[in-house]
Amino acid sequence: MTSIIFVNCIILLTILFLITWAFIAFIVYFIPFVIAYIRRHENLWIIGLLNLTVGWTFLGWLASLLWALNSDIKEIENDND
Repeated sequence: MTSIIFVNCIILLTILFLITWAFIAFIVYFIPFVIAYIRRHENLWIIGLLNLTVGWTFLGWLASLLWALNSDIKEIENDND
């Protein structure tokens, strides 16, 4: 009886571990898109599409990250002048 409980605990911990890592991988995968969104990048949707389609390769993810970090951002209009 004790071994069944132990095995069930191991299975539960393994499932929780895998869910946690899947969540972390999901967050890391979309970091370039989130950065482009926060910075109001002019090519936000293209960066998101690039990240979604080829972001699973390291080079695609790195390209979308570098593109999100470049200085091609929208200027915030200030009407107080």
